[in-house]
Amino acid sequence: MTTTRIDNCPICGGKHLIHRLSYTDHISGQTFEILSCSDCKLHITQQAPQLQHMSNFYANSDAMCYQPAKESYDKWIAHLHNDWNKEQVRIVQQEADRASGVLFEMGCKQGFFANTIRNSGWIAHAVEHDATAREYANKRFLLQIEDAGRLFDIHPRSYNVVVAWDTLGEAIDLNRTIDKLSQLIVADGTLIVAFHNATCADATHYGAAWSGWNAPRKRWHFSPEAFEMLVDKHNLEIINCQQSARRAFITALSSQQHKEGKRNIIKTLFKSLRQARASENQTYIIYTLKHKQQ
Repeated sequence: MTTTRIDNCPICGGKHLIHRLSYTDHISGQTFEILSCSDCKLHITQQAPQLQHMSNFYANSDAMCYQPAKESYDKWIAHLHNDWNKEQVRIVQQEADRASGVLFEMGCKQGFFANTIRNSGWIAHAVEHDATAREYANKRFLLQIEDAGRLFDIHPRSYNVVVAWDTLGEAIDLNRTIDKLSQLIVADGTLIVAFHNATCADATHYGAAWSGWNAPRKRWHFSPEAFEMLVDKHNLEIINCQQSARRAFITALSSQQHKEGKRNIIKTLFKSLRQARASENQTYIIYTLKHKQQ
């Protein structure tokens, strides 16, 4: 397998990359080193697979389970995710200041958000790298999700809103990708980028069990400092910054299960809820961006 070695931070250009932790991927079982740029606090998955090998790190059709949840706990988790989809729609409408429009999603996974916002009156287009997830989205929701490689073929200024819900970190070429996302929005359009904060309290508390790492699918793990430096570099302006307590709780719940190594529902619930509500915790951050005014 061919991998990519990173010696320079793609945001600040710094060479001071230090070991943060070793993360074992729950799908492949392989372990990857997470580095931290001591200059801007971007975190990097070292020796991530090159694009042609990434299909080995997504769950195949046999391993993925899309059947309706049967156990009460699983139904509750599905309910949390459904509420999160609705919250995403509210965020889009609030930040774009419009009830409908044309939206593009980078990395739609199984298409749940794209379907939810389409049902709210929007026209939704999306791309997704994972072929199994893409097939599922197209079959279940009758979406027309295309391969992520088509991103750079899309005509500029085509969308009122572009969203990347924790998927910008999956980009092979980080700078080229955020440049393209900014080009896709119309002159007064809105770009919404959300990510799991690599310097949050949860990331420290759970360490290698933190589900926010999700390596090697995620190559770049942002801190607020690194992300704000990135958007300034690409002539984007930060209009708003907010957090999602619901998304933080979902992440803590998953991380607690990884840490315990078993499903202890009551213990997991209370520990993850307490961790997600920590005052210093900024697990999931959502930025609203627009083109800088000339």
